[in-house]
Amino acid sequence: MNKKVYYSIKEVSTMLELKPYILRYWETEFKELCPRKHNGNRRMYTNKDINVIKTIKHLLYDKGFTIKGAKKTLKSKDELKQLKLEFNETIDSTYIISTLKGIINLIKDK
Repeated sequence: MNKKVYYSIKEVSTMLELKPYILRYWETEFKELCPRKHNGNRRMYTNKDINVIKTIKHLLYDKGFTIKGAKKTLKSKDELKQLKLEFNETIDSTYIISTLKGIINLIKDK
């Protein structure tokens, strides 16, 4: 199974049943959506971009959010992801430090 890395705006608009001008507009409104531009400024979307578009579409069309509400929701999701990463790093470093202290104590006892 050969999975594509980049998709054109036409492919994405067809895949997600959205007009290309909607995708271009969302790029101006949502900082999370930033497709690469190749040859002659053509937009090329990655799978990550497509997931962001699906989320935006769900928030706007299915949940009835306004653009402002969708932005706030996406921002809070990003903040939650960052907090989770920081929390996991804290747990990992705390675990490592306590393990090292345990090893030092074992060495001292011998």
